[in-house]
Amino acid sequence: MTAIAALRVAPAGWLCLLVSLSPSACGSSSAGNASLPDAASQSDASAENGGGSGGDAGTDATGDSGAGADATDSSSAVASDAAAGTGCSRAGTLCWGFEEGVTTPPGWNVGRTDYGAVVLPNDTTPHTGPALVVDQTRPHWGRYSLHARAFLGGSPTTQGGPKATIVYTLPAAFGPVLWGRVFVYTEPSAPDSHAGLFNARYPRPGSTATATSALDWYEVASYTQKYMSVWHPPEPPGYPEDVQVSATPVVLGRFACLEWLFDGSPGDAGQGSAPRMWVDGTELPWPDSFTYPDAAPAAREPVGSFLMLETGVYLYQGLTTSTDWWLDDLAVAPRRIGCIP
Repeated sequence: MTAIAALRVAPAGWLCLLVSLSPSACGSSSAGNASLPDAASQSDASAENGGGSGGDAGTDATGDSGAGADATDSSSAVASDAAAGTGCSRAGTLCWGFEEGVTTPPGWNVGRTDYGAVVLPNDTTPHTGPALVVDQTRPHWGRYSLHARAFLGGSPTTQGGPKATIVYTLPAAFGPVLWGRVFVYTEPSAPDSHAGLFNARYPRPGSTATATSALDWYEVASYTQKYMSVWHPPEPPGYPEDVQVSATPVVLGRFACLEWLFDGSPGDAGQGSAPRMWVDGTELPWPDSFTYPDAAPAAREPVGSFLMLETGVYLYQGLTTSTDWWLDDLAVAPRRIGCIP
């Protein structure tokens, strides 16, 4: 991928950035079977489906899209089901535990390598700088995890930063709703810079283009040491963009279960919904939400079908503290996966 980012100044001094990531506890990397979380009521089942494919679009979990569902009620219903998910046991769920011990499991390819490296099998280069590698240093489940190692370089106030990612093309007709989950361990601190962990991209309405530079995208990231989500038009330039910054600090020193819902079903005014995100089963509020540039409205174009995933770590500004991330048990599905194996 060849996306190019620019340092941007958002309202109230926020620096706008771009990002990506996801979670699921599974063994080997595979297109697994994932079960819908058990529902205690019909309303809970609707929330789990989250406007999924096959006629479920517009249910409670879509938030501001769909057939006028109550977003507040659905938030409570979906969050309460976080521990009830059945992981990778339902057909249609894609899970990656990185247990093959290689940085590009089946179906994955090298993505961005700006000031960073993706370490492949039989690579004898002594990578001493930022690198993405599958190793056994800190697995969440099983023996291996995806390790973004020794990311360092540049300045938090200067454009650029290390990037090392892998990319995956989804099955045809995946659909307009994508739930994701990933377990993430960060140490010793989260950067102030925009640090992307996961994103999902899709063609613009009426387009058949598949090049990364032609795709709209949703992403999960952190910024100013807090969790963030963003919707972007194609990159470059990647804006006007919808940015949501939480007040929740990035969890340090242990694995945190991150979940997200990207519901691109056309809702109010024909737009996709804003991204939603959960940390250890609790949905994040977004006290700082804005569009960049502030004078340009960002219309979240609806999704026909998600096409491409990207994960790893990519920074749009630098960082002065050497930082490691471990990502494990990544999963995506048209329905909620939950934080259990």
